[in-house]
Amino acid sequence: MAKNSQVQFLNEPVERQLGFAAMVQQGNTLYLSGLISVDENMKVVGSGDMAAQINQIYDLMEKVLAMSQATLENVVNEVMYTTNIQALIEASGARVARYAKCAPPAATGVQVSALFFPEAMIEIQATAVLD
Repeated sequence: MAKNSQVQFLNEPVERQLGFAAMVQQGNTLYLSGLISVDENMKVVGSGDMAAQINQIYDLMEKVLAMSQATLENVVNEVMYTTNIQALIEASGARVARYAKCAPPAATGVQVSALFFPEAMIEIQATAVLD
């Protein structure tokens, strides 16, 4: 179980209500919960647009990583859960562009039947390691 000193919240009231934290730090490793393309009001951004959802997720991921002075350069692994693997393949350029200035992480893509929000097409979970 994580200690309070190890957790960071992106939207604390919602995360506490649902029983998770956006990120947990153990030593120099950061474990990011799955991120979905939502705004600060928990409304899905980019409904029906995989590239828009990917970009919103990476915007959120960069905010979470910054809480521990990390960037996408620190990400070593990602798991992408998608409701439409073909749409993910077609929009892969949006993801590739986010890693254009650094080495890409190890990654896994899995098609699932549904995500937490029905309009969400993708959720990305990541692990990062601090220097």
